[in-house]
Amino acid sequence: MPKVAENLTKEQRLAGWKRLTDKQQDFLNNFMHKDMTQTASARSAGYANPGVDAVRLLRNPVVQERYQEMRDEARTKFGVTIDKSVRDLLKMRNEAWESGKFGEAIRAEELRLKATGLLVNIAHVLHERTDSLTREEILAKLQEFQDIAQKRMKIATKTHKEPDVIKQTSVKPIK
Repeated sequence: MPKVAENLTKEQRLAGWKRLTDKQQDFLNNFMHKDMTQTASARSAGYANPGVDAVRLLRNPVVQERYQEMRDEARTKFGVTIDKSVRDLLKMRNEAWESGKFGEAIRAEELRLKATGLLVNIAHVLHERTDSLTREEILAKLQEFQDIAQKRMKIATKTHKEPDVIKQTSVKPIK
């Protein structure tokens, strides 16, 4: 069975086999080898709506099959596996911790957790069309966002009405 990116024979095409387009292959090359995001890869490959097209491309079974082939090729070529990477990150974390480089140890642990899927960055982005809103509607929307943010905030410092009492109870005399 030929790889997805290879040219297909006439019989294979008649049997319903598919081949990647050059644009799809450009997308995968950008995504795999140029360390671009999905959207940036689609934009660079020339897609008109890169955000949507990137998601569609990665759901396409033919593109998924080629993506897996490319990952397998990279794994074979460079000897990169998740298990090996996680093991190496654990070793780096331990060495950094033992030498007192706590920032580097924390970063290695963070990368290890991300690689295993135990740590996921989640960002919520709200998209609002403000060009059709009136000034009052925009102000109301901003107030709504401010109220939401206020509810999520934690009080970091408390104000006290009697600072002298706090000072007396929090400072112990030295003996």
